[in-house]
Amino acid sequence: MKKPTYFKIAVIAPLLFWCLQFNAQNLVPFSPRYDDAIKGDILLIGNSNVGLHPTNPYNGNGTNDGINAAVYVDIDGDPSTFNSSSADLDVPSDTECYQIVYAGLYWSAVVNGSDPMSQIKFKIPGGTYQDITGTQIYYQNASNNNNSNTYVYYHDVTSILSAMPDPEGTYTVANISSLVGPKPNSEGLSAGWSLFIVYEDPLLPSKYITSFDGFTKITSVINETFPISGFTTIPVGPVRANFAFSTIEGDRNYTGDYLRLNGTTISATNNAGTVIRPGNNFFNSSVSYIDPVTNTPELFTTRNPSSSNTLGFDAGIINIPNPGNSLIANGATTATISLGSNLDIYYYYFSAFAIEIIAPNIVLTKIVEDDMGNNIGGQTVGLGQPLNYVIGFQNTGNDDATNFQIRDILPINIVFNYPTDLVLPAGVTVASYNPATREIIFNIEDYLVEENDPVYEIRIEAMTVDDCSELDDACSNVITNQAFATYEAVTSPDFVITDDPSISTNTGCLITPQATNFFTDLDCAFIQEETLCGTSVDLTAADGYDSYSWSTSPSGTPVIGTGQTITVTNTGTYYSFNTATAPCQSITQQYNITLFGGGNITNPAIPYADEVVTCPNDGKQLPNIFLCGANDSRDILTNIAGASSIIWEQLDESSCAAVTDQDCANENPSCTWNQVATGPNYTANTAGQFKVIINFQGGCFAEFYFNVYQNLLNPTVTSTDIICNTPGSITVNNVPSGYEYSLDNVTYQTSNVFTVTTAGIYTVYIRQTGVDTNPCIFTVMDVQIRDRDFTASVNVTQPYCNGELGSVHLAANDAEPQYFFSIYQGGTLVNSVGPIVDNNYTFANLNPGTYTVNIETEDGCTHTEDIEIIEPPLLTVTAALTTPLTCTDGEITIYPVGGTPPYYYFINSTTDFQSVPQVAVTAPGVFNITVVDSNNCSASTTLSVDAISAPEFTVSSTDIACSGVTNGSITFNVTNANGNTLQYSIDGGISFFSSPVFTT
Repeated sequence: MKKPTYFKIAVIAPLLFWCLQFNAQNLVPFSPRYDDAIKGDILLIGNSNVGLHPTNPYNGNGTNDGINAAVYVDIDGDPSTFNSSSADLDVPSDTECYQIVYAGLYWSAVVNGSDPMSQIKFKIPGGTYQDITGTQIYYQNASNNNNSNTYVYYHDVTSILSAMPDPEGTYTVANISSLVGPKPNSEGLSAGWSLFIVYEDPLLPSKYITSFDGFTKITSVINETFPISGFTTIPVGPVRANFAFSTIEGDRNYTGDYLRLNGTTISATNNAGTVIRPGNNFFNSSVSYIDPVTNTPELFTTRNPSSSNTLGFDAGIINIPNPGNSLIANGATTATISLGSNLDIYYYYFSAFAIEIIAPNIVLTKIVEDDMGNNIGGQTVGLGQPLNYVIGFQNTGNDDATNFQIRDILPINIVFNYPTDLVLPAGVTVASYNPATREIIFNIEDYLVEENDPVYEIRIEAMTVDDCSELDDACSNVITNQAFATYEAVTSPDFVITDDPSISTNTGCLITPQATNFFTDLDCAFIQEETLCGTSVDLTAADGYDSYSWSTSPSGTPVIGTGQTITVTNTGTYYSFNTATAPCQSITQQYNITLFGGGNITNPAIPYADEVVTCPNDGKQLPNIFLCGANDSRDILTNIAGASSIIWEQLDESSCAAVTDQDCANENPSCTWNQVATGPNYTANTAGQFKVIINFQGGCFAEFYFNVYQNLLNPTVTSTDIICNTPGSITVNNVPSGYEYSLDNVTYQTSNVFTVTTAGIYTVYIRQTGVDTNPCIFTVMDVQIRDRDFTASVNVTQPYCNGELGSVHLAANDAEPQYFFSIYQGGTLVNSVGPIVDNNYTFANLNPGTYTVNIETEDGCTHTEDIEIIEPPLLTVTAALTTPLTCTDGEITIYPVGGTPPYYYFINSTTDFQSVPQVAVTAPGVFNITVVDSNNCSASTTLSVDAISAPEFTVSSTDIACSGVTNGSITFNVTNANGNTLQYSIDGGISFFSSPVFTT
């Protein structure tokens, strides 16, 4: 009677599920939550907050719809929580060079409780609970919901995790709203949480990672399909992909639920060969992860409680089985994920997909060095101190880049002279420079950002400002600089990176994002001279501070104003106290107010003049500035901030007659003056006669004159750095005979070439020989000589399969041509190349073994390193018929040896595969077996299976002659066993014996 009973149950159950989904479908379309291409991977942890015991794990095979006494899981011992569970995060990185770039927290329940669904508690490793208010993804809340109010909530916790110095450890989620006790519905009670994480690691392959959430109820008649695009897989080699998910209501004992990729049903088999997620019961109330050691899916047990059966809650990550790239091919650009069921229902709300792609990955770095080449990022600097910004770039991806640009905005509190302060490698040019915004854009030739190219550097030689007056705005004591990269992929034209920010190191670790320095505690007196012209004058403090306070006393009391600007009507001294939040520095500004008139305003060019002469006609002083060289200049700072305008003009010397006395300014009213600048400061860099007009509030003004003379000698300098055994040099060019040269303005030489053995920032001094009185000394400043830090990059590519060959890519970093590369094995030269201009080379087709590689340059740099090409063990396979095909099915067991696990098995097919080595045999025939390992290496064997015929036998019996006599017997007479091993039974198959004779 049991069979008809089971038959009836099997027929009724699908009809019931269909009715439930028909009456309650308020679905939320799935949409991307995270979508990016990075070098990194995905992780997912989670746990259930409803079970059969508050703290003990449940490892039975029950289903949540069969449980009528659900309780809260509560493991934290905290009276402020009514349920709680935890899970441990372990980032499988070999180094500490990773960073969390995204983290999303999800929680859900089949039936909500009386507590708010949106509010939970979240505890990070080493922390305390913090309240989280989530965003609703779905809430059923329907009148015809059959007493099930399924919901899902989400919260972005990226900022919480990324702020942690070490995100690894135990995460706890508490107070998930859920009903417990007797179930009010047919589906049962279940609740849980999952934390999805994307981390970036420059040592990992490039991946396209996308996550998306929504809500759907999967039944036997409602399925869901997710098309995924926007990527291009690698052109050769195994295509690897991972899949993450979160669902609720996937029961352990109800089968039929499945996951498919590109039409192939997926299962998950662990390292021991146990199927932990069957293809026909994929969502089976478990939490799984990918073991980083074996690269196989396993049940995730570092949870509390560590239940193997989470009673309706499912979460995890699996690696997509892709033997021979049969599911996802090389060069693929799309994939389709399908969810469905033939029986079991489940609520699906989260998916993530990560697949290795071909893409460039340009690591852009920006560091700041002193004149000795030391990294001084994060350190304090002084006024007028040299700074060297070094922009490094390297393509660490597996595709070439194109249309690469670097955008950099230089800080306002440094002095940068364009283009003389730029040191560009070959192949880098300036696309544009805007002196007003200080934005500079570099174009980089494609040949510098090909796959496996070494690091290249752009150097910007600058110095901090040398005057306190340029540091009065808020946060001007902080010098921050960052570059941004924009580029495209060659193979995948849809792959575009825009304004990817630089990081502060070129060692591969992802740490401090910007090159930052701080001025030391500045002992600056911010004093401004202001003029009262009329009844009042407005005083305006520097921009950007959090608060202002004004006083007539340096003590700050009394307070006469709290805005950025105040109006004063009396002369005297005023103070503004400008307050900023650390690390920005607060300052005090002093304003000396005097009445306009008399000699209280002096010619602002006088402090910068080489000589000041006096006109005999009117006694006025005339500053003269002498510029030595075509590139020489002089900055004139008025230190007058209260003027309504300051206008700088140059005389059109053809517009009027020249003065008869060179010590007098030309004040002829018929002269024409042309405006050349406005503002408090002016840079004098051309010869001519100038005047500055200072206008004050109230209509007062002052006019001052100065002259600029210029010797147009234009010396240039070429330099070479100190590289290994070769000293540096400075060579002065474009100077005629009759000049001498110096690096210290003390000792001069006639040679225009200097040999430099000490790194530093040099100034070259040039003067005419034989001129002893006030000679014009020409200077070329900021000539940097670096002591290059020569390094070598050695990247070994191992063979995937036994019998294949390996390669090694060598690169010389921070050196100059020519280059020499060689490779030896056991002291015997295998191959060599050089001298060549390219600083990198690949030795291909290397047999397994140990080699010594050498990198040399003409400057005496050398690098020697031993490498090993490791051949994977040969993949072989045998198969045996471990259970013969008789009256019942037989079984073949496949035995792979070598290669790289895990293994996948193709049986009489090139498309259909399985992940377990046992093959059911239902009929005789030839079995063509191919085993493919995780590197797509393969081995094949063939096994013929014949059906074993039933034994040929008769049964004879001897009756009992008389009552009480035991001389009866039953005998099986076997005429042909046909290869079967036989046992015998006369009680209907209950008991079997090896003897064919039974006596009674």
